Amino acid sequence: MIGKESKGFFAAHWDWLIAGLGALALAGGAVWMVVESGADPDEAARDEAASLGSSGGSGAKKIDDVEILPYAAALKLLESPTKVVEPAEKQGSFLASARRVFCEQGDASAEKPACGQPIPFGLKTCPLCGAKQPEEAKVSLDSDGDGIPDEVEVALGMNPNDPTDIDGDLDGDGFTNAEEFAAKTDPKDPASHPDYLDSLRVDPNLKAERLAFYFEAVMQTPGGAKFSFRDPKARNDNGGVGRTYRVLAGEEIGTSGFVVKSYEQKSQRESIKGTSVKRERDTSTVELERKSDGKRVTLTIGEKRFADVDIQVRLVYERGAGKEFTVVKGDTIELNGESYLVKSIARDGKSVKVTFENAKTGTKTVEALEQ
Repeated sequence: MIGKESKGFFAAHWDWLIAGLGALALAGGAVWMVVESGADPDEAARDEAASLGSSGGSGAKKIDDVEILPYAAALKLLESPTKVVEPAEKQGSFLASARRVFCEQGDASAEKPACGQPIPFGLKTCPLCGAKQPEEAKVSLDSDGDGIPDEVEVALGMNPNDPTDIDGDLDGDGFTNAEEFAAKTDPKDPASHPDYLDSLRVDPNLKAERLAFYFEAVMQTPGGAKFSFRDPKARNDNGGVGRTYRVLAGEEIGTSGFVVKSYEQKSQRESIKGTSVKRERDTSTVELERKSDGKRVTLTIGEKRFADVDIQVRLVYERGAGKEFTVVKGDTIELNGESYLVKSIARDGKSVKVTFENAKTGTKTVEALEQ
């Protein structure tokens, strides 16, 4: 029921109570008169009918037409006593014509406030002030207490009295009936289910694959520009530590699988530390390309750092038997028959974000906090 009930049964229905008591008093008086006469009510009625019938031509009515004789009314009351029928739920309670509620505000955006006066139950709009009333809340029965209403279980072919069938998987898509009901997907359609990425956990400990060399110098030769790359840990031909690879554009750098794809010569003026003198610093860059997959890395001349080639991340799929993947950008993983492309792997403050692309669900990022 919507709204507040009347403040008391007697306060709400005093008019019907008085009317009922009056009717009972009249009926009791009629019965008392018949009893006091000491005559049989049936015999008295028959005698009266005979006397009225023998007065021929006088215009008197037959007994069936007489409605004002007290004993006739009492006879009818005895033959068909008054029955008190409990009204339906929406019609109110005992001896009440209708259930009443107080007018309440059902539309928060309305400027005119509700009047708060008692009105018949079930109205959408208050007849006194015109305020929209709150909608009646639909009560759903859940016989087995499993969180899925009986009507939904029956529609799905489940047993509304079996609390264990929520753990089943009607369409075999890897999600339980309870999970699909909570996600508002169709438990009987294998193509309708929550995103599998919701069950994917990202290991926040990234592992980076780096180049073993840096861009040391460039030198012009009759055959073209020759690029020098230095690997400080590799053994050289003399048995010492440190190896330099000198290659032309298109030639592989050692056994790294990378070749020089392009070169851009540029410089930048900067001040010498502690002086006002400025000088030109070579900031030329070289772009490398991995022959196997076209992966590209840009190096700046003279910067003795080892560039990241691939950032690896471990993924754990926590559904069913479970799966683990170690991936880099550009890899594809399969979850329950659906493919997800790894679009990017990046650190963002204290978190690691991995972005996936799926043909059906689009792009989605899974995040984990770094440990």
